[in-house]
Amino acid sequence: MKTKRRGRKGEVSLFKPPGGTTWWIRYSTNGKQHRTNTGHTNEAEARIFAANVARMTGLANSDDLDEKRRLLDICREIIASIPELEAEAALVGRAELPTTRDWFTRELDAMRNNTAGDDRAVKATSVDRVRQVIDDFLAFLATQPVNLADVAINRVGPADINGFLSDYKAKGYSGSSRKFALARIRAIFGHAVDKSLLMVNPASVRQVGRLRFDAASIRQAFNTRQIAAVMEAAKKAPETWLLRSAMLALFTGQRAGDIMRMKWEDVRDFNSPLPTIHLVQQKTGSALVIPIADPLRRELAKVPAKERTGDLLGDKVAAAYFAKYRNLFHRPWRTLLNGVDLAGMVDVPTLAKVEGNGHGRTRFAWTFHSWRHTAASYLTGPDAHYLLGHRTADEKRLGTTAEYRHADLLRLKKQLDQIPLAPAENVTEINRAAEA
Repeated sequence: MKTKRRGRKGEVSLFKPPGGTTWWIRYSTNGKQHRTNTGHTNEAEARIFAANVARMTGLANSDDLDEKRRLLDICREIIASIPELEAEAALVGRAELPTTRDWFTRELDAMRNNTAGDDRAVKATSVDRVRQVIDDFLAFLATQPVNLADVAINRVGPADINGFLSDYKAKGYSGSSRKFALARIRAIFGHAVDKSLLMVNPASVRQVGRLRFDAASIRQAFNTRQIAAVMEAAKKAPETWLLRSAMLALFTGQRAGDIMRMKWEDVRDFNSPLPTIHLVQQKTGSALVIPIADPLRRELAKVPAKERTGDLLGDKVAAAYFAKYRNLFHRPWRTLLNGVDLAGMVDVPTLAKVEGNGHGRTRFAWTFHSWRHTAASYLTGPDAHYLLGHRTADEKRLGTTAEYRHADLLRLKKQLDQIPLAPAENVTEINRAAEA
């Protein structure tokens, strides 16, 4: 079908692509050809659509500038009268918008080259983290029914960003990682709003809505193979305190901050049948007396007696941790865990790192905090609640913690002594046979 209007230069042709179900139109304006899907499967309806486009094409190809301006005014008035497209009216007639990929790449380059205003002097590690978010976001948009990564930036809406965050959650990203991703996407779209490329920010809180996260942690406990592999890697690490921190976390079940506060002066009866460590948990305020398991005592005994003063992990790393340089502790641990094939030691590594899937700041199912989950997995009943500092309703009301007697501590120590530092022999043989 060819339709000509008022003798203008343009024409509109109707066609159906091979194997397609809907009719398309082909037209040209000022020598530039365009193709658009009519969205109609019925040829009669498609012809009506094509006739309307032919009238607009005729005005667009007019030699009279006033006619072209009238067409622009009519388009703006019509779009502004449609509530769902009201915000798009001001964009009609502007220069072609950049694609989402082009805009996000441009913003990342500006950040990397320190030319992005509020992103000046950003650390290289932070730039890498933003780059990973952008790569993941564009990859998600590219998998949608319409490739939103390579179309105009105004095509991305709040539902697409919500879908990306849901995809992040399904892949095991923690709440803080998703909040970071949303903040960076919101900032980049915000720059587009500032430059009048967008009327509204699709990633704003008002658009996306408040994020809600499951209370359940995505962190996983180490299994026996993983314990042995991580301990072996810690022995070979240049940081000598890594192995000791792993032993303390595994056999006390405490958080990193509480382990940093442990001092040699808090150790009681080190050479007795029941050595203990006294501490007050920083987060809960619970006062605990923790029996020192035999494997932990053997590790601590490697420190010469005359050097058993100050922090258990060493004054240098503890001082840095409490001086707000916590990455001096966490970064070596991330590097160590990323270097061990933990995903290959579980049956279903759905929350594990995969090749080329970014760094491990808050990303993976296994972190230093996994030692706490591991310790809890080997304890039962009240012993687990006591060691982890979980108080009953009455204890919370009275502001107290259950007091453990000598017999209770002996029972707890017996359970801690049974935590394996290596997989069972038969499991090791099976694994070796499988590898062979």
